[in-house]
Amino acid sequence: MAKIISITEAKKNLLRLSRRNQELGESFLIVRDSEPVSVLIPFEEYESLLETLNILEEEPDIKKKLKSAEREIARGKFTTWEPSADLKKKRA
Repeated sequence: MAKIISITEAKKNLLRLSRRNQELGESFLIVRDSEPVSVLIPFEEYESLLETLNILEEEPDIKKKLKSAEREIARGKFTTWEPSADLKKKRA
């Protein structure tokens, strides 16, 4: 859950907030006159959101595919992925 802070507080403490964001993964919702104006989130979370949006744009029927996959999993129709022996050797 993002901590809500005023834009004035964000301005005064940007370096500290940025460090907490980067090191602890904290998020901050920045407000002006009680209205949200910005969000400070970890960069990895931002990248993940962009990737999700890209998938949704490129795969318009993704919801149907996910529902279908969930039904198959519920019926026990799935396989788990195991790295191949060659891949395991490369890591060693």
